[in-house]
Amino acid sequence: VKRTLTLISFLFFFNAGITAQEICPAENISVLGGDGQNIVMWDEPLNPFTVLLTIEVVTDTWQGETSWDLVDMGTGDLVASIAAGELTEANTSYTWDIEIPHGYYSFTIYDSFGDGIYAPGGYALSLDGVSIYSSIGDGWTGTEETIEFNTSEGRFTATNDSYVDPIPIDKTFIYDLEWQAGMALTGPILFESGSFNVSREVPEECGAFTHYAVYGGDGTELGTTTDLEYTHEGLTNGNEYCYYVTVVYEEGTSDPTEQACGTPSEWVAEAPTSLMSFPGDEEMVLVWMAPGGGGGGTQGDVIDNPFVVTGLPFEVNGTTEGFNDDYDEACPFTGSTSNDVVYMFSTSGGTYDFSLCESGYDTKIYIYDINQVNIACNDDACNTSTGEAFRSLLENVTLDPGLYYVIVDGYGGQNGEYQLLIDFSGNRSYSYSTTEKDPDDGVSDNRTEYDFLGYNIYVDDAVVNTDAVEYSTYTVTGLSNEETYTFGVTAVYEGDPNYESEMITVTDGPVYLFGDITGTIVDPNGDPIDSVAVSSDGVSDTTGTDGTYTLWNLSVGVHAVQARRTGFYTSYADVEVLAQAEPSVQDFVLSPDMPSPVGLTATPGDEEVHLLWREPGGISVYDMAYYDDAFEAQIGCGGGCQFGVRFTPPNYPAYLQGLVLTFQGDAAAVSGAVDAYLDPNGDMAGPMGDPINLVPVADLSSPDGSLVQYAFDVSESNLEVASGDIYIVVNEANSGFMGIANDIEPQSPEHYDRNWVSLGAEWATIFDVVAGDPSLTGDFGILATFLGAPGRGTYAVTATGDVIEDPPVRSGVLANYNVSGIVQLSNEQDPDIMTTLDVPYEPVNPSNLNRDDVLEEYHVYQVDVDESETLVATTTDTFATVTASPNYVEYCYHVRAQWSTDSYGVLESRPSNVACTVPYASGDADFDSDTDIQDVLVVVDFILEEEYPSDDQFRNCDVNMDEAINIADVIMIIDMIYGGTARTSGFDPSAMAFVDLLINPNSSELLVNIDYTEPVRGMQFELDYDPALVELMTPRLSVFQDQVMITHSDKEPGTIKVIFADLHGGSVEGTGNTFITIPVEFKGERLDVGHIGLENIQLAGSDGGLVNVVARSTSIDLKLIPGQFALHQNYPNPFNPKTDIRFDLPEAAQVEIAIFNLMGNKVCTLLSDNVTAGYHSLIWDGTNDLGTLAATGMYFYTINAGDFRATKKMLFLK
Repeated sequence: VKRTLTLISFLFFFNAGITAQEICPAENISVLGGDGQNIVMWDEPLNPFTVLLTIEVVTDTWQGETSWDLVDMGTGDLVASIAAGELTEANTSYTWDIEIPHGYYSFTIYDSFGDGIYAPGGYALSLDGVSIYSSIGDGWTGTEETIEFNTSEGRFTATNDSYVDPIPIDKTFIYDLEWQAGMALTGPILFESGSFNVSREVPEECGAFTHYAVYGGDGTELGTTTDLEYTHEGLTNGNEYCYYVTVVYEEGTSDPTEQACGTPSEWVAEAPTSLMSFPGDEEMVLVWMAPGGGGGGTQGDVIDNPFVVTGLPFEVNGTTEGFNDDYDEACPFTGSTSNDVVYMFSTSGGTYDFSLCESGYDTKIYIYDINQVNIACNDDACNTSTGEAFRSLLENVTLDPGLYYVIVDGYGGQNGEYQLLIDFSGNRSYSYSTTEKDPDDGVSDNRTEYDFLGYNIYVDDAVVNTDAVEYSTYTVTGLSNEETYTFGVTAVYEGDPNYESEMITVTDGPVYLFGDITGTIVDPNGDPIDSVAVSSDGVSDTTGTDGTYTLWNLSVGVHAVQARRTGFYTSYADVEVLAQAEPSVQDFVLSPDMPSPVGLTATPGDEEVHLLWREPGGISVYDMAYYDDAFEAQIGCGGGCQFGVRFTPPNYPAYLQGLVLTFQGDAAAVSGAVDAYLDPNGDMAGPMGDPINLVPVADLSSPDGSLVQYAFDVSESNLEVASGDIYIVVNEANSGFMGIANDIEPQSPEHYDRNWVSLGAEWATIFDVVAGDPSLTGDFGILATFLGAPGRGTYAVTATGDVIEDPPVRSGVLANYNVSGIVQLSNEQDPDIMTTLDVPYEPVNPSNLNRDDVLEEYHVYQVDVDESETLVATTTDTFATVTASPNYVEYCYHVRAQWSTDSYGVLESRPSNVACTVPYASGDADFDSDTDIQDVLVVVDFILEEEYPSDDQFRNCDVNMDEAINIADVIMIIDMIYGGTARTSGFDPSAMAFVDLLINPNSSELLVNIDYTEPVRGMQFELDYDPALVELMTPRLSVFQDQVMITHSDKEPGTIKVIFADLHGGSVEGTGNTFITIPVEFKGERLDVGHIGLENIQLAGSDGGLVNVVARSTSIDLKLIPGQFALHQNYPNPFNPKTDIRFDLPEAAQVEIAIFNLMGNKVCTLLSDNVTAGYHSLIWDGTNDLGTLAATGMYFYTINAGDFRATKKMLFLK
């Protein structure tokens, strides 16, 4: 519905002196000579006053950017214009009717932003109702487009001016045009030219028309007519006759036309030539050349009816006059409206030249392959021998064996005589053109009329066509293979009765090119099964009640045939097809599709695999969707867009039964479609491959804004999901606005990879397309119904919606509001499988179908690379352990269920999913399938980071599966080797181990103590230190034990990693709590302090597991120790107000340092505490114990440290 229709009429009065009617003469008289007759032809009188120009502009959502003007090119005057901003309605059709005199005009439409009008908008021009040019529906891009047209000659050209570089900003509803500064424009580029129909009724302005009068050259009236031609018969061939015509009105008679002359001559119905036959299967393809090799009919006009290249070198002279404009390519110029001529060229392969160099006009040449794909193209490459430029040449074109089409075309609208030369490359020389083209066009409007009607086709002298055949190719069908026929062709010309030329004939016979497959499909009891879909290589058939099928016209060779029916196993067979009358026979026995085990998993062991699966769930109808119970928005676009949802059935196979599509808001996709895409591998890369059309066309609108749901029964599609995913895609198909319901609250990141969008050829998730915009990112209103074994899947809930009142949001072409402006319903007939739901859809919950069948047992099969299977186990449990030797080879399995049925006896189900794994020996670091002490040493190297494990080594060595390789894995591997002799029945796994890092000052050794009530099997830890101040020696056990290994590595300077373990499975002994001693050397100066820290402690207990550890003291500070007690002189001395007092302790002691005045009174106590051995210093700030500054004078300071006493004096100055 057009929301707004504005009609503005402009009435212009030209030539004020003309106010009365004018008696208008006929136009363009011509004479065509016939056999004993001349045919006189002319055009209607021309309106001497004005013609009606209609301008239509359909706006997009940026209507304020559009403006236009109309200029009279003869005078330069502005005839009419619309300024930017005058068009106020979006998505609206505006029309203007303007009366203009005949002449040459220029219409220019502008866009102030520079991106034109978006589809489906555009503009159109028409003259007296005859279209000149239109872009409505396609839109246009650029800053301006200009249509120049001549009203009397019926010619036009179209040019476009755009920015050279892409527009650098994203367009929003608020923008400025500062970016346009400095942007270069292409300048006007010709993109189309051509002609439009100027034929017309006799204008009322000329008078009240009655008839035309035809006169001989001597003034004798020969006759009258109201038609535009007159046949003068009874003439002598070879004599010239002349004519003129007047127009008779009620008001009087017009002036005569100019005289035109013609000469009749004898005419013979010219026959076609070069009839060729191409045998087919029960048919024959006939191809021939038109009378005279061209020009006398429609041969050469289109690819379906080409001229034939008969051999090399091939040289032909022809003209494009009388043909039509069917093809155009950009090489580099496009927009050709010239007539074109087609030649068919067959080759066994080679390199060729294709030349139009000696043609009489500005040419173009193209080469298409059999699929009409352009593989070569040229506009201007050579000159004529007289130096005329702009001729076409394709040199050194290499073609594979096959059939090709050579197209002779012209630049712009030019037509004329051509010379086509085809030869092997290297045989000719050419004059190459370097002249740059100044775009121009030429338009031919010649009228070609005579009486060629087409062809009659004969088989054994009997005509087989009802109407004259238009093209010079014909396929005769209904023939018997390996029989010989005589085929004939005659040219048919208009007459009473029609004339026929002599017949050209060829004798040939059809041959078997294809073969057929037929057969019968039965169940295990031998009863025929109906409704089985049988297919192979795109050919399909469905069995009836007799169970038979036939696949017709298959190519020769081996074909994979599939027989499929819901509720039965899908069966496959490779069938050889022969080119013969008798079809190949392939029968099938389909067994009922018994429920199969699901969820098979495989866990590796040592030369064995542990398999686990779930019971068959039966078959159920169930719905799947990924939205919740409310739709908060809609999403769509006003152009070609598609929305899809990726469904993953909980079990396989799953058969698609139905769809429920939900729309709301102002959705208006009046001719949408629905497709499916299968993704057997579950690649999650979006819809790929060829679509499977489920709904060809349907009106998917919601015109009143409320939620509407459409249900589709697609069960007859027999669409099976055997693995992976299926995408259900709704296609807007350029039919309005796809307002599919969108669940945006709350956001569901787990479904971001399930909702997909395509705005063209590429697919992406909606999250990626709109950069996560929560107003557009959501779960689409697409629900799918499946038949299969239910499981742990995402099922559907009942969802509702309401009229959307959210603010409009747009991202690119995607929006949550109708951007197309289309709100009407479609005229398309909705399919029978479509139902409009009156109430919100209630999903079907999974439910098992009732069965009287009994599950007897499971069969476990090993599946090889070639998909062959070997029975390896039979069980009634849902688990099994099977032997898999040797290790380190991948083994794959599936499981089938064996059922006892009432109707068919014992049947085996289809297989479960395939589960694969690689068995391995736990603790086997070197992959020799033997866990030994060498593996222990490799694991120790991994812990010490001497080597780094591969993924497979990590899996083997992480025995306790804690995602780390540590001392616990070492102990467990040792237990595998020795049997775990250290394990005791009284072991307390909750006991806590306390670890301390200490130093023995007498021996300069670090001590690692473990306070633990249970046996210690092994330990690993790290020590961090400053290598510039501290040097650590080799760690050693406090008690030497032959069976205990201790080793270490320097990970990097300042870090040492230590590990020890009993290699015979016993426990490690210590001296008291001391297990490890590490000699240490301090390398610093008197006041340096070297820090040592204990980190990353892991302790293995009696059972090999890690013990809970508490690190009580984990750091040591090392420094130099004096050889004797000493009290040093303060510094500075004298001092004001602070001084430093230093003292040395060779051992730890209770120390007191005090200050006394000359009277012997204590001023303050600086220190009274236990102090460690070392070099120490104190600061006295000149205050007493009360914090009051002492007086100037002499003071004494004393030290009492154990048995050591010393006193010194100092001077305090102010």
